[in-house]
Amino acid sequence: MNKKELLSLIKNALKTSSAITDESSEKNTKEWDSLGFLSILTALDKKTKGKTSKINSLASANSVKKIINILIKEKILKKIN
Repeated sequence: MNKKELLSLIKNALKTSSAITDESSEKNTKEWDSLGFLSILTALDKKTKGKTSKINSLASANSVKKIINILIKEKILKKIN
């Protein structure tokens, strides 16, 4: 998965018309509530065929930046230059 795919996945999971960027988070994205976050985690789990469900730190990731950093660390997301 690359960053563009991840941003698209988050946008679709949140069912938002707002742009999703590195700066998007629960603080500035109206749809990013507890249900929205669950949708993000579910979509990520489907996309990665279950790999993300084993990453406990994702449960506290409240921004796109944090999700990206965790997925890079876990070698699920390709490192961004």
